[in-house]
Amino acid sequence: MPALEEKSAPGAARVGVKHATPVAPVPASAAPDAAYAGRAGDPSRASMLAWQGSAGNMAVVQRMEAGPHRHEPSSRPPAGAGRGGTGTVQRAPVPIQLARLSSGKIAFTNLNQENEKYREKATRVLQLLSSHEAIQQFLGNRKCDIVIEQRTTETPADVVDRGEDGVTVTLAAYYFESYDLGYIAGMLAHEFAIHPMADKKPHLAQEEEGFKGLPFPVPGLEESRGGPKMMNSEDAKQSDHVLGAIPGSPRYEVYKSVALEMANLLAQDVENKEPNATSKDVTDLLDCFLMDVASIAATNDDRLKGTPEKSGAMQVRKDIATVYNKYKALVSAGLPENSPIKPFLPQDKTHWGVLKDFATIAARVAGGAMGAPSIDKGDNG
Repeated sequence: MPALEEKSAPGAARVGVKHATPVAPVPASAAPDAAYAGRAGDPSRASMLAWQGSAGNMAVVQRMEAGPHRHEPSSRPPAGAGRGGTGTVQRAPVPIQLARLSSGKIAFTNLNQENEKYREKATRVLQLLSSHEAIQQFLGNRKCDIVIEQRTTETPADVVDRGEDGVTVTLAAYYFESYDLGYIAGMLAHEFAIHPMADKKPHLAQEEEGFKGLPFPVPGLEESRGGPKMMNSEDAKQSDHVLGAIPGSPRYEVYKSVALEMANLLAQDVENKEPNATSKDVTDLLDCFLMDVASIAATNDDRLKGTPEKSGAMQVRKDIATVYNKYKALVSAGLPENSPIKPFLPQDKTHWGVLKDFATIAARVAGGAMGAPSIDKGDNG
C-alpha cells in the first residue's frame, strides 16, 4: 500500500449531518448505570440533543433544531469481501508535525500529530482504508479527506460523496479519541457501505423495490409472544437502515460484505504481527456490526426505545440481545470453516451488554463536550 505522506494542510470545511451511525459496544467491565447518573434530573436542551443524536434518533434532533439531515449519493459499486491477495500492510514512520497525514489519496486533514496516540490510531485507520478493496474501488482516483470535528449533538460520523471533488468523511472527535480501532472501523463500514456504496451498486434500486414498504420478520423474534415482530422500511426513521438490516436484501449484503472485508484485513494484521494489531480489533468490529443491525431490526430503527428512561426498555434490550445473537449465528454460518475471522466472533450478547453499549456512548458524548485534543487547532491548544 502507499506509504504515509505529509502535505501542507488545506482548510477543512465543516460537513453537515448525513446519517445515523451504529452504537459501538463497550467492554463488559463498564458500569451500566454510570452514564445515566443524574440524567433523569438533567432536562437541559443541550443534554437532550446530545443523547438524542448519539443514539441515532436524528428525527428528534431535527425537531429540536439541530440542523438538516440529508443523504448525498456516491459512485462506484463495491467488490466482493476478502483480502483478495493484498499483501502485508506496510507501516511507515510518521514525523511529528502539524500537517496533513495521508496514505495515497486518503488523508486526515486536521489531525493533531503531536499526540502520539492519536497519530498512531489515525495511521492504522488510513492503512485499513487504503487496503480495503471495495472502498478503494468505490473511491477510484478520487481523494478522500477525513475531517475530525468537535460535535456532540450530531451523529458520530458521516460520509459525503462530492462527485469529482472526492469524498469527505467527518469523524466526531470524541468517537475517534475514545473508541478503539475495531469500533471506528465498524462505524466507517456502516457509513461507507449502507449508504453511498450501496446506492451505486448496479441494479440495487430495482432489486430493492421488492423490500421497500413491506414487513419482514425480525431475525430471532419470529416466534415472539403475540406473533412475530416485524421491521418495515416505510415506518423507519431512515429507510436505508432497515433495508440494510434485512438478511438477503441487496443493501444488507453490501454492508455485510464491506464489514467482513474489514474484519479479514484486521485478522491479517494480527497474523502478520503488525504493530499494535490484536484479535480484539476483529472482535470489536464484528461486535459493532452485529449491534448495529440488531438494534435497527429490533426497534425498526428507533433505538431510543432501549434507553432506561423509556417504558418497556428492558424488554427492548432483551429483544436486541436476542436479535444480535441470531445475526451472529447467520454470519457464522455463512463463513467458511477455515475463515480467519471465525475464531474472533464476539460472545453472545445479553440485555446487560446492550445497556452497557448505550450507556457508554452517552458517557463519551458527554465527555466530548469538554474538548477535542485530537484536532490540530494551529496553536497547539
